[in-house]
Amino acid sequence: MRHILTALSVCLACALPAVVRADPARIQFATEVFFDNGSARLSSDAVSILDQVAGKSRELSPELIMAIGHTDALPGEALAQRLSVRRAEAVKTYLADKGVERIRIYTEGKGKRMPVADSDTREGRARNNRVEVQLVAPTTAPSEP
Repeated sequence: MRHILTALSVCLACALPAVVRADPARIQFATEVFFDNGSARLSSDAVSILDQVAGKSRELSPELIMAIGHTDALPGEALAQRLSVRRAEAVKTYLADKGVERIRIYTEGKGKRMPVADSDTREGRARNNRVEVQLVAPTTAPSEP
């Protein structure tokens, strides 16, 4: 049975489009988790935030949780991409360990393509080394008149 569920998870994960965009009106909760330069290790602050995300997930029952990883501009393009994916996957693993269904967690790495701050400063790099986490509401059927 476990092999069947694993295969199903892999098949469904493969079926996801390359880019998932949430309708801003459907985002129920959003936060960011920050990482040290060059690291995908969750800090105690990150764990505290992810514990809140797991709690919100139980409370809100989102259709999807998006974890989008980012890096600062220092690493090369290929390294930045791998690191951003590892960061998003670290968030997914933690949330799954807290009881969130893995299949509901979409991860993507953006590398250094979407900075929110200038990577020329230490503060800017710290803001860019992040994973954006969004809980997306289920779609609601239109109400009948």
